[in-house]
Amino acid sequence: MNPTPHRIEHFRLALLRLVAGLFVQAGIEPGTGRVETLPRVVRSAILGVLGRVESSARRLIFAKTEGMKIPEYVPREKTGKSKPKGEQACDIIGKGPRKKAGDGEKKTRAPRIPLFRLIDPRKFLEELYPNRKPRGSKPKRERRTERELILRIHNYDGRPPFEVWAEADPELLPDDELTAVAICRRMQAVFHALSDLDKQAERMVLEIAKRRAAPPGPKCVPPLRYGNPPGHRKRHIHEVDGILHECHIIAMRMRERASPVEV
Repeated sequence: MNPTPHRIEHFRLALLRLVAGLFVQAGIEPGTGRVETLPRVVRSAILGVLGRVESSARRLIFAKTEGMKIPEYVPREKTGKSKPKGEQACDIIGKGPRKKAGDGEKKTRAPRIPLFRLIDPRKFLEELYPNRKPRGSKPKRERRTERELILRIHNYDGRPPFEVWAEADPELLPDDELTAVAICRRMQAVFHALSDLDKQAERMVLEIAKRRAAPPGPKCVPPLRYGNPPGHRKRHIHEVDGILHECHIIAMRMRERASPVEV
């Protein structure tokens, strides 16, 4: 008996519990809730777990494709004419043309759940891009705690010198409100992905087929990157660290399936 499906279900429920805890931590309803801002301390705590949850979910989705046949990728035909946005949306959902709102009616649109990203973020390899600096490589300036003189130009006609001063940096407090729209969308995406792994596995199979048919380049690399998964930590500080380790082991059993060429 293959124990993999039972392990996938076990870690899926564990990740759903962690994501639900993130929603509660943000003070919103799991699945659909959203807030514009969050306190700095809450936002940092959510980001410390969310990235590893996404990496774990990506590996469970990949493991779920075991036994599924990878179809032949057929690219979409490009046509010169494009339909209006309303007709395109109707074609996708299989309904008639969208009715226009009257003078007294207000246009409303149902909230759209963002799609979960199936591809790991790529590592920056300095050997391949010697003239490009990695993100975050610029040294950070030390915080300015008091007003500082930047420039002074003396006038020789008796007028006071021209001076340019830099104000002190504002103090960073845990209660500072920071934007949280993107974080909420990421939580929604991973929550709905974990709620229906079968549907996400179908997306993953199509993504693998698309990357196998792509020409050599960045678009032909496997969805899961080689080596340690994103968010990997040698020392398991949080519960999600151990879950990520186990999910990565499950996914690496199917390493040949992630190959850019069929084996």
